[in-house]
Amino acid sequence: MTPWSRSQFIAGSLSAALATVEPVHAQPALQTLRIGVTATDVFAEAYYAADMGFFRKAGINADVQTFSSGAAASNAVIGGSLDMGVTTPLLLANGYLRGLPFVIVAAGSVNTPKAPQFLLCVKKNGPIRSAKDLVGKTVGLNVLKTVLELSLDAYLTKNNVNIADVKRVEVVFSEMAPAIERGTIDAALISEPALSVALKKGEISVLADPNADIAPRFLAGAWFTTRQFAQQNPDLVKRFASAIYETARWANTHHDQSAQILAKYTKLDPDIARTMIRAEYAERMVLPEMQTLLDVSVKYGFLPKPVTAADLVVRT
Repeated sequence: MTPWSRSQFIAGSLSAALATVEPVHAQPALQTLRIGVTATDVFAEAYYAADMGFFRKAGINADVQTFSSGAAASNAVIGGSLDMGVTTPLLLANGYLRGLPFVIVAAGSVNTPKAPQFLLCVKKNGPIRSAKDLVGKTVGLNVLKTVLELSLDAYLTKNNVNIADVKRVEVVFSEMAPAIERGTIDAALISEPALSVALKKGEISVLADPNADIAPRFLAGAWFTTRQFAQQNPDLVKRFASAIYETARWANTHHDQSAQILAKYTKLDPDIARTMIRAEYAERMVLPEMQTLLDVSVKYGFLPKPVTAADLVVRT
């Protein structure tokens, strides 16, 4: 082959080879989303979504931050240091009535008979055996005027006990069982993991599940942002909601795996995380499940006036 024909052949071969190579497109950059949670299973979906890759799959770079309470996360969202948070619909409804620009973008945990958010506990083998035995007694709550106290009022009313005849005091969950044992308080509404820790020690027993006196099933947690953020980032909000519901479907059927993730983030004993009552998560938004909670909240004075669940939810 002559030098000319050889160079011509090489050039032609190279052109043919290059023609078969697909163009490489840069992957779109992930959008960063600052997400606030509290270190409990009922509000832990963002931990699971981050670890399992559901956020990344939705094109989200999740900056998951832990807060002491839903109220603290709510303040951070309003202040602009967070984009998304999770708390109770009751807190968000109260904020809405005060003119705060909260909007719910996805349903969170749901309270069911199999997955109660907390239980009413008393001293094991103690004198309190029924609702009527609580008259004149003191019940510990982690925070007043929340769903816990609402459930207590509903339970007392159902059992013909005047709610004014039962005292309430704020006690952190981890101190409730010891306070019952000492006699500082007579009963308490205890959530996980403090509930399982106390039951394992044998200090307390369960008197009732007062959640059921709100409704057999109701929305207990909700993911939210501000209306301005939702209006400015509609696609991001939709992708976030999609990731949350994918996480819910996974977490509801993978308790052993999610327990490991929960233990990692909360520093909880892995055995407690695995065996305690696990949260159930909504796999879609069901407005009546939120409306039930809001209506009962109005009935017992936890909301100053009625709120329509649809008014709290982002419109897509």
